[in-house]
Amino acid sequence: MKLKNIAHIAPLLLTAAMLFSCSTSRKVQGTGSATAGKAETKAAAAYATKVTDNAATATCLSARASYALQAGSKDISLGGTLRMKKDDVIRLSMTFLGMEVVRMEFTPDKVLVIDRFNKQYVEASYSDAAFLRSASLDFYTLQALFWDELFYPGKRNVKEALSEYAISSSGEHTLLSLTSAPKLNYDFLTLTASHLIDRVSVTPKNTQATESLVCKYGDFASFSGKKFPTSISIVAKGGKRDVNLGITLSRLSDDSKWETRTTVPSNYKKRNIEDVLSQLSKLQ
Repeated sequence: MKLKNIAHIAPLLLTAAMLFSCSTSRKVQGTGSATAGKAETKAAAAYATKVTDNAATATCLSARASYALQAGSKDISLGGTLRMKKDDVIRLSMTFLGMEVVRMEFTPDKVLVIDRFNKQYVEASYSDAAFLRSASLDFYTLQALFWDELFYPGKRNVKEALSEYAISSSGEHTLLSLTSAPKLNYDFLTLTASHLIDRVSVTPKNTQATESLVCKYGDFASFSGKKFPTSISIVAKGGKRDVNLGITLSRLSDDSKWETRTTVPSNYKKRNIEDVLSQLSKLQ
């Protein structure tokens, strides 16, 4: 990777965050099981329960990470770490030649992106930024995507809505679907034998719309008594540039001895999201 491309990482990641939020956070209204038979609803809820029971039970996750980011003509590979604490923080730290260049931190009340290469940062609540506000970005939905868990938009506890999923099976896979959201469909493709989520797809009901989000999981490894994906691919489409973020994890642990909040250096310049995104629009 060329050194000059480091300066482009922060705006690329902000675009990724924007696309992820626009694709994943429409609250479900109504009931998805209204037209389904009672037997099907019961079967779907029973299977969904197995999927949720199969989720990682650890409170914290720390891992070495290799990041591959593609956006338009930009192709950037970085090292780093992924650290998460349930219901508290998701942190992606990206390094180049052993030095952290970008840190992206999601917490329940805000998003923080630190661009160490340019000594600048963006900090905003989910209601401050126009694109986050319009998408009603939900930290808990993002958390479910990174932890490879079943989710129900607008609900913190998915177990309260297991009867809302529809179920269908084919070969080695079973599909759990939510079709009752007003604008989006949510599909959770699982491996029937293991009840692991293999892929999550979020697509618009409007066939003319181009936005979509697909998360693929693979290379499951033992982690705290459960199976956890060490390969995560997140593809977001619908913006000026499609964004593909590939994450490869290693050395998974449930270490909790790390600071869950980042302090921004006093000499870093605060930027607003719109400024950084406009910077991205000038990139070729």
